[in-house]
Amino acid sequence: MKSLLLAVSAVALVAGAASAQEGPFRVGAGYQVIDTDGATYDALTLRGSYDFNQFFAVEGDLLVGLGSENVTVGNTTVKSSIDYGVGVYGVAQYPLTEQFTVFARGGYVYADVEGSIGGVTLSNNIDGWAFGAGAEWAFNGPNAVRFDYTRYDFVNGNGNADALGISYVRRF
Repeated sequence: MKSLLLAVSAVALVAGAASAQEGPFRVGAGYQVIDTDGATYDALTLRGSYDFNQFFAVEGDLLVGLGSENVTVGNTTVKSSIDYGVGVYGVAQYPLTEQFTVFARGGYVYADVEGSIGGVTLSNNIDGWAFGAGAEWAFNGPNAVRFDYTRYDFVNGNGNADALGISYVRRF
């Protein structure tokens, strides 16, 4: 986990040294809280996106779970966690001002989750549709902060989740 945080810090430093021009590419890193039917998880979010024009973009997410959560299943407590998740989204966005943009997004996600009980750990892959909305505020040239909500609807009876996130965004 330490090496992951160091890598994220290095990416942020490189992005900070990049040209101050505002272009079609964005990278970001932030925090997301994911609320499922039985537990709440914390995740590091890494994101990259490309704007085709001011109204349409495509983006990809990488979620890395931070810690674990105890979930009660029947009379048994299971220690569960999100290992990682990846998602690809189409984004419809609308700039309200030069600094403030609202957006809606929809796409597909894949995640690896695990649970352990009595020293036995089981891993499961889940996937499904994701959609949400948010806003991005460019507070200083190419630097922005993003707030978003995402709804995950997993297939094959794997439930759903709601996520709220905040992240730093660098445009170049």
